[in-house]
Amino acid sequence: MSSVNLALILLAGGVGTRVNRKISKQMIMYNNLTILELSIINFIKELKNIPIQVVTNNRDFLEVSELCNRYNLLSPVLGGDERHKSTCNGLKSIKHINPKYVLIHDTVRPIISSKVIKELVAYSKKEVFCVAPVLKISDSIRGISKNIIKTTVQKNDKVLVQTPQLCNYKILKKTIENTNIKFEDETSIFLHNSMEVISIDGDPLSLKITYEKDLNLLEPHLTKNSNNYITKIGNGFDVHRFDNSRISENNFILLGGVKIKALKQLIGHSDADVLLHAITDSILGVINKGDIGSIFPPTDDKWKNADSSIFLKHASKLLQNEKGIINNIDATIVCEKPKIINYSKEIKKNIAKILKINEQKISIKGKTSESIGFIGRKEGIAAMVSTAIQVKNTDF
Repeated sequence: MSSVNLALILLAGGVGTRVNRKISKQMIMYNNLTILELSIINFIKELKNIPIQVVTNNRDFLEVSELCNRYNLLSPVLGGDERHKSTCNGLKSIKHINPKYVLIHDTVRPIISSKVIKELVAYSKKEVFCVAPVLKISDSIRGISKNIIKTTVQKNDKVLVQTPQLCNYKILKKTIENTNIKFEDETSIFLHNSMEVISIDGDPLSLKITYEKDLNLLEPHLTKNSNNYITKIGNGFDVHRFDNSRISENNFILLGGVKIKALKQLIGHSDADVLLHAITDSILGVINKGDIGSIFPPTDDKWKNADSSIFLKHASKLLQNEKGIINNIDATIVCEKPKIINYSKEIKKNIAKILKINEQKISIKGKTSESIGFIGRKEGIAAMVSTAIQVKNTDF
């Protein structure tokens, strides 16, 4: 699908006050994936190489930014207090792309029908205003006021409207920018302006999460593949000695990619970052891809003085190829100096940036060796790391 023909806007700006959770509905996790990430994955499977714009809120902005970066999506934009404002912001943000059609989806509908998407995409090759998936109503409809049923409403020719909705981009953008009316969805905008809206069959499982009971209904479907994943632990260890031949006030060492002043440098073929080396090995251990020395041999001058983040990024890419998800990283740096607690926050932040994960998943601890052994004599630094990762169970 050409990027100039179709784009996708994922509305994830709500905070979900009617769901009894402390986080936004779209950030609730199943199988270690947020509902937003599940939506992204489901759309990517069906729509190749199209621009995807996520509309989020202030509270989730940093986490959503990391997610968009991980999946090579457009940078997220902030939404508004109402759905129509979020839609408007999303439309404005892709004006440089200027697609012919845009799909707009409520992210809190985490189950997305492949059949529905294919039908909508087929309509994008025609000339239409708006196309939306709908469900026929089986139950009787009544009007209600203060818990008292007041009126009868005939269900004939009545439907429930779902998302994603396919819309003519230019017409929708122009129309929504020129109105102060708060519309519930895109079909209501087109209908209000006397434009034809086409319906296709929706999917009953594409339920919008509004209340806690909606989560309870969808949970079996969102967790049905959880048994395909297991948690594995990878261990990494590395040690480097100090260079006693060149003592200078201008020297530094690298720990977790962070420069730390030191009188003596660490000796290594690359940049001698013991922490990044140990984390790299722990990840490689989980996915059984050897170790850092077999992939980046110290005998190869190509890696002379190399930035160790290159090694960690490579391990991360191999992990992504295996569909692995990091649960947590627990690292211990053993040295007499420097005092690790003074740098742990900065180190965590940098490692999280390299791996594109939440820094809350990373623990950095410092220990001394109580003046015992080569570390106690300040001859070197060691790092030990355990990394827990969810990977697909190959025993199936």
